[in-house]
Amino acid sequence: MTYDVIDRARRATRRRLTTICLTAVALTAAVAAAVMATTAPDRPADSPSGSAMSTFAVTSATSGSETQGFSDLKWVDVAGISLPVSSRTGPRITGGGQARGFAHDQAGALLAAVHIVVRINPQVGPTVFEPTLRDQVVGPDAAAMRVQVAQAYEELRAQLGGQPLGRLNAILRGYRIVSYRDDEAAVRLLTEAPGANGVPLLVVAEVRVRWTGSDWALLAPAGGTFEQTVMAASDADTATFLPFSVGR
Repeated sequence: MTYDVIDRARRATRRRLTTICLTAVALTAAVAAAVMATTAPDRPADSPSGSAMSTFAVTSATSGSETQGFSDLKWVDVAGISLPVSSRTGPRITGGGQARGFAHDQAGALLAAVHIVVRINPQVGPTVFEPTLRDQVVGPDAAAMRVQVAQAYEELRAQLGGQPLGRLNAILRGYRIVSYRDDEAAVRLLTEAPGANGVPLLVVAEVRVRWTGSDWALLAPAGGTFEQTVMAASDADTATFLPFSVGR
């Protein structure tokens, strides 16, 4: 990790908290904005393009694959981040702060990756991240991820004197489906968050999801953190992503 906010946070605890925060906001540099405490209630949010409804195409990186688009995309607010939802693709179940019931296709894998990775953020609170981590994160490193998110939550609360952690400050800018099989998919997410000196910071991270037989679940990365899959985005990187807005 080479961007400024992490360069200034060399201590081991700080580095671990940074990694957890990156993981939790679709692997953005949300930690650069610190923790934004607020008492504003959750509300429906506009899309990143400013439209309440839009369309987007889901494209595989595999040569010759079909492109699937749909026009029922809406945007909802989850802890300050606008997330895409679809009546066809999901999530169909959102009770208790969770997001479940995604279509068994590329679009469903993409939306599952986005929704689950945001809901394991310490800032969403244990009533959301605990059941999400328990029920929607799989793989040999799932237990390590549960431990690290819980520790990050307690340490961030201690920094705020026990106050709620507040809302996240990040915008989903784009996606790319790296690979897709019926049982597993890998997607890359492009996210923007405030960086040092007020300069927006774009970050790319890869997220893998696995089909459990009834729904998509996040495949926990090695060691329970996304530290090895997060990188600052270059101009060349951003050109390869499809926008979370009106499709082409």
